[in-house]
Amino acid sequence: MRKLEGLPEAETDLRSLDAERRERLEYLADLLSELQTLAEREGCAKLPNLIAQSRAEAIAESLKA
Repeated sequence: MRKLEGLPEAETDLRSLDAERRERLEYLADLLSELQTLAEREGCAKLPNLIAQSRAEAIAESLKA
């Protein structure tokens, strides 16, 4: 049986992509947190809650990565 070549590199690439995705989602969650604060300061009624839901999704997705 022939050994598959390149498999460790493929696994490393997948882990690297997962780490990049996690970092992007964490960054997005931080941005959403800032936007939520701005919306609250401006007295918006619904917007802070919508942004909070989006932030929660970004955090949940980052934990999957």
